[in-house]
Amino acid sequence: MLKSSLLLFQDQGTAEERLWRAVIAKTLEEWICGPLSFSRKAEQFLFQDNHDFQAVCSSAGMDPDRLRSRLRTIRARGFQKENIPFGTRAAKKLGLSQPASWGQKAFGV
Repeated sequence: MLKSSLLLFQDQGTAEERLWRAVIAKTLEEWICGPLSFSRKAEQFLFQDNHDFQAVCSSAGMDPDRLRSRLRTIRARGFQKENIPFGTRAAKKLGLSQPASWGQKAFGV
C-alpha cells in the first residue's frame, strides 16, 4: 500500500522530483524487504538522519516531517522486519516463490 501510494505520487512533479521520489521509494523497499544490512542502513536514513533526509525529501517535493511521521506510525503498528525471515524477504523482493526449508532442500522432502 505504501509503495502504491508513493508510485501514484511519483507521476507528478518535475523530472528531478520524480528522480528523488524514486530514491525514497527504493529506500523504503530496502527497509521493508531488503537484506538485513541494507534494511538497517535504510532505517537509519529514514528515522535518524536529519541532514540528508531533509535534503532528499525537499528535492522530491515532499514534507520530510510528514513522511517521517507516517513511517513512524507504520513502524509503531507492529511492522517488524526482524520477524520476516531473510529468505522470505529476498523472495518477496524478487517476486520469487517462497524457498523450501533447509530440511526440504537437504533431503529432497
